Amino acid sequence: MTDPDLSVQLGPISLEHPLVDASGTFDLLEYARRYDGDYFADFPFAAYVPKTVTADARTGNPPPRVTETASGMVNAIGLENPGIHAWIGGLAEWAALRQPVIVSVGGNEPAQYAAVIGALEAHLTGAPPGTAPRVEGYELNISCPNVSSGLQIGADPAATAEVVGACREATGRFLLAKLTPNVRDVTDIGAAALGAGADGLSLVNTFKALVLDRDTLRPFLGNRTGGLCGPAIKPIALRMVAEVAQAFPDAPLVGMGGVMTGLDALEFIACGAMAVAVGAANFTAFEAPQRILAELRDELREHGFASVAEARGVALRA
Repeated sequence: MTDPDLSVQLGPISLEHPLVDASGTFDLLEYARRYDGDYFADFPFAAYVPKTVTADARTGNPPPRVTETASGMVNAIGLENPGIHAWIGGLAEWAALRQPVIVSVGGNEPAQYAAVIGALEAHLTGAPPGTAPRVEGYELNISCPNVSSGLQIGADPAATAEVVGACREATGRFLLAKLTPNVRDVTDIGAAALGAGADGLSLVNTFKALVLDRDTLRPFLGNRTGGLCGPAIKPIALRMVAEVAQAFPDAPLVGMGGVMTGLDALEFIACGAMAVAVGAANFTAFEAPQRILAELRDELREHGFASVAEARGVALRA
């Protein structure tokens, strides 16, 4: 039997296969330093989503920032990053990446999101060939439970629309809005984002969670609360992806939440995702992305699908 066709179309972006990394879980340069060979040539994801960048530098939340839980982990990094201008200064380090880049953008208000995009757009317009990676879109991080403003934006349709609208004015590139699961109805936020100019949606971000120190019975994380990810959230994430796919059948969706195996990825595709983001699995093993992709290919074949497109949305059909 021939191998299934893994290629997918995420809006205007052509991907060799459905797997991308979840922002903040995969450091391209760190992996390249640890790799024996040309990691840029062997990059395992179909697109790279870097850690969220903001207009100004951020130090992030106080430690401890990460802890394991049953079937998952809770993190409260707090969007630590050098700010957009310093971030732009490092683009040449990974200009050789062949895959498209979707830049994750954060902020506290619409103008800050738009400032990040505006600065990068200005740089890309004048950047000499070979000095910057192929940026093809943006993912608006309006849903981070580690930063109070991020959660507030992503839980409010009006605030979501304001951010998306400001970013839409700043760029003509592909625009994703990353949705929080910490809402009553995720389709309300999805509708607001799409109505304001987002081209697609990615979901879900982490669940707001609390972990206690077993000895003191006080909050363990320096930020008190953090975001829960990993296998524990997958059933809820699948339900939300399915709801959004049914509500907006033409919208490009990136599904995520507890993807640890190829079958997990196929389940998100079956629920309507066009691409699938791998997050917590990146912390388990260096080879996790390659393994999940190989398993996805096998799962498609074993389920009788000739392509990813054929499998998309089968869980939603009568």
